[in-house]
Order: sequence, then structure tokens, then C-alpha cells
Amino acid sequence: MRLHAESFRQQYEEKERAESQGLTNKISNGSIGPKSSNGSIGAKSMDREDGDKDFMNVLDQRKSPWRSLWISIAMQFIVGIQTSIYYMSMWPYLQLMDKTATVDFLGWVIAACSLGSSVANPLFGLWNQKTLSIKAPVIVGMIMMLIGQVVFGLLPLFNAGQKWIMAAARLMTGFGAGTLSVLRAYAATASTPRDRLTAVSFGTAGYVLGLSFGPAIQAAFTPVGERGLHAGRLVFNMYTMPAFFMVILSIICCFIVQCLFKEEYAGIIKEEDKQDDPNLVIPHFDWIPALICIYLWVVSCMVATQIEVLSTPWSQAMYAWKDSKAVLLNGIFQTLSCLVSSGNSFLIGWTRIGHIEKRVQILFGVTMFLLFHILNYPWPFYPGPLEYIPKGKNSTEVGGCLESYKWCESTVRVPLPIYVICFVFFFGVSFPFTGSPSATLYSQILGPRKQGLMQGLHSFGGSFAQFVAPIYATWLFQKSGYQFVMVTQICTLGLALILTIVFYRRLVPLKMKQVEKLDTIPEDAESARHAYVYIE
Repeated sequence: MRLHAESFRQQYEEKERAESQGLTNKISNGSIGPKSSNGSIGAKSMDREDGDKDFMNVLDQRKSPWRSLWISIAMQFIVGIQTSIYYMSMWPYLQLMDKTATVDFLGWVIAACSLGSSVANPLFGLWNQKTLSIKAPVIVGMIMMLIGQVVFGLLPLFNAGQKWIMAAARLMTGFGAGTLSVLRAYAATASTPRDRLTAVSFGTAGYVLGLSFGPAIQAAFTPVGERGLHAGRLVFNMYTMPAFFMVILSIICCFIVQCLFKEEYAGIIKEEDKQDDPNLVIPHFDWIPALICIYLWVVSCMVATQIEVLSTPWSQAMYAWKDSKAVLLNGIFQTLSCLVSSGNSFLIGWTRIGHIEKRVQILFGVTMFLLFHILNYPWPFYPGPLEYIPKGKNSTEVGGCLESYKWCESTVRVPLPIYVICFVFFFGVSFPFTGSPSATLYSQILGPRKQGLMQGLHSFGGSFAQFVAPIYATWLFQKSGYQFVMVTQICTLGLALILTIVFYRRLVPLKMKQVEKLDTIPEDAESARHAYVYIE
């Protein structure tokens, strides 16, 4: 048996020597060859790009299921709306429902939704990883969000503990929003390599636009007013009607997913593919760039949440806007910002701008975020100080600083034109140029494998940021104003910029590797049975 194996090795060496002068690792007696970085036994090296092309050709022969992909993109848009729709109106609604509520508690109510998402994202991702199913998780998530919205809309029916009931409603909505990880995983794994940039970019853009569009929907119901209409004990006002609107939208989404969505995965290498072609090997991905992409998403969500959460109390304090005016004007600014984001997302997905190096797009987006915070920092040359709400009045009648805001005595006012330009332009540009390319790059770093769990971790990072940001931002705002909120955000964004620059060369898509088994191996050649030609 040993002689047969030795003879086979010699024949193989002669054949390879004749066919290729580039043989670098020879099969020798007693040692097949050095192991590669992923544990495969090496025998020769070829151009890495050739291996990439072979794998990409296998996947690009397939067709992306665009109808299902567009449905998943639309669902991500809906999840974004469900998360952010009350950011600007929640504070006046909370004050109206429960006079004991404070700005600190507002942070906890907003964070409740993100807490639910933080817990649910990995769980839904694991569900998808194990079953490769998207229909069941998404429908379950939509039903949970529907329940949360019903409770939020029925809040005026309760006689006590409204602030805690509101927090519970947002927690339930957050659990349902955990389906974001499943929807993202589908966009990354159902699309072929040539379509992945468009699919993932539009999916991320859909969620980002949902976050931006939510407050705009709330603003559309502002003309109904705080008193609104009554049907028995049911109240239909500017705060409850968006909730009932989202209930109807959730029901429609369940119907669409159940009846029109078809689960197809054109962008992953399955076990049957490996059986058909034993050369297919997916190497391990690089954890460091993957974690950097997660951090970039964390920072993006943290910044967006803080801007949207603080915009109402912040503008009320700076410009003396009453509740309804603050909700309406910030909703208009948010709508304009949404249009800017939509335009940029379209440019990224459909024009050559999307083919610009993703790392360059990320650097540009983070820089725009930094400019937003630098310009909104309370510089000494800005006008001030801020004005307090007159005694005997409340924020439904006139705007200004609450009596508890001692920092208003020494805080300046950001000029309104700067506030508007930053909100509409810098915020509208920075989000799509940070969120979309980092999410696309993240899916490419992972490679053509099941991504449910890893996309769950990615979404968990964003949800955790949305959980933490409202708590510490509202606490800082109440205690010391918006100065230190800007400082903390500048620091986190600065770190994101540094990480992107330092690890610039490692923030690249996964390099595919190819392993070729020997064509014919005698049954008694036990040692040679494990000989591989490893192509890096």
C-alpha cells in the first residue's frame, strides 16, 4: 500500500511539473505541503483574482429574485418608519398623557424600542440562519409591531401609569423591529455578486429613509391638532392617528409577505453546490474590518437617533417654539432631509457614484456627520443666552427653556439658518454615504455564506446604539444642555474616521479561495487521498 501511494505521488509530480512551471509547493514523500491560512493543505499558488472570478462566475450565472428583493427593501423601509415615527412628537404626547413624565423618562421610553430590537435582532437572525426562512420571522415581527402600535394609539383610554404603558408599547414595537436582521440577510444572500451593491445599498437606504421619513409622516397629521376627533372614548388626534395608520400598514405588509414574497437565495453557496463542485471553498472572513463596519453602523444610528430625539426639546429651547410648531417645523426639515437622502441613495444605487470606492464614500459620510456637529456646537460667538417659558405658561402655548434648564442662562443659540442647513443638507447627505456603503462592504466581507446571525449582530449594534443614545443624550441635555451631547458625538465620529483610515487596506471584500482535489486517487493511497491543490 505504501508503494502504491509513493508511485502515485511521483506520477502526480511529473504531471504537474510538465503542465506548470509555476508549481511552488511540491508533494513530497511524508509531507503533502504547507497548510494554508484556513487549514487546507497547499500544493501550488495561482493568481487570487482567478479564483475570485471562478467563484463569482458560478454565482453570476444565477438571477437575483428582484420581486422578493424589492419587497424586502420595502419592509426595511417600514421597519425604519415604525422605529422613528414618534421621535419628534413623543415628548409633547408624553407630557399630555402623564404630567409626572420628565425628559429623562422620555429617553427611557425611546430607548425601550431599541432595547426590544437589541434583544430580538440576534434571535431573529439565528432563526433565519437555522431555517433560511424569511416569511415566518417577518410576519411574526409585523404582528408584534402591530400590537405595540395599537397600545400606543389607545393610550388616552388609560387612567393611570400612561408613561409606563407607553414604554411597554414601544418595547413591543422594538421586538417586532428585530426582523431587520432577517431582511438584511436576505438582501445580502438572495442577490448575485453583480447585483449585491444595488440590493444591499437600497435595503440600507430603505431603512435609513424609513428612519428619516417616520417623523415626516407624524408631521402630516399635525393639522389634526392635539384635541382632534372623538369616537366614544377613542381619541383621533395628531399623536394617535399615526399609530392607527401604522396598524393598517402592518396588516398590509403581512399580506404582501405571505402572498407575494418568494424565498429564493441566488447569492450563497449551499451544500448541494459544494457536492456538485468540490472546488468550492468559502474561507473565514476577517473579523477586524467586520467589527469596524458594525461600529460605523452603530455611530450612524446613534447620531440619527440623537438628532431626531433632541430636535423637538432642543429647538423649543433655542427658538422658543411651542409644541405643535416644533413638531411641524422639525417634521418639515426632516422631510426635506429625507428627500436629500433619497436623492443620494438613488445616486449610489443607480449611477456611477455607487461604484466609487466604498471606503471613500464612508470617509465622506463620516466627515459630513462631523461638520453637522461642529457647526451646531455652541460657539461663544453665537447669540445668546436662551429664554425661559414665562411663568404661568406651558409649552403648548409658548416655547422656551423649562424652568429646570439652569444651563439656558449661559448657553448660546445656534443661528436658525445654520440649524436648517445642517438638518437638511449635512444630515441628508451623511447618512446614505455612511450607512449604505458600510452595510454593503460588511456583506461583502462576510462572503457568499449564510449571514442571518452576523446580520443579526450588525443590526444589534445599531439597535443597542439607539437604546443607549436617547438615555444619555436626554440626561446630558437636561443637566447641561446640548454642548456635551455634541462633544460626545464628535468623539465617536472621530474614532470612526480614525479606524477607517488606519484599517483602510483591510476594509475589502472577502477574497475567495479555490481548492482542487486530485482527479484520480487509488483507494490504497491513504496518504495521498488528502492531497489538495490549493489556489490562493
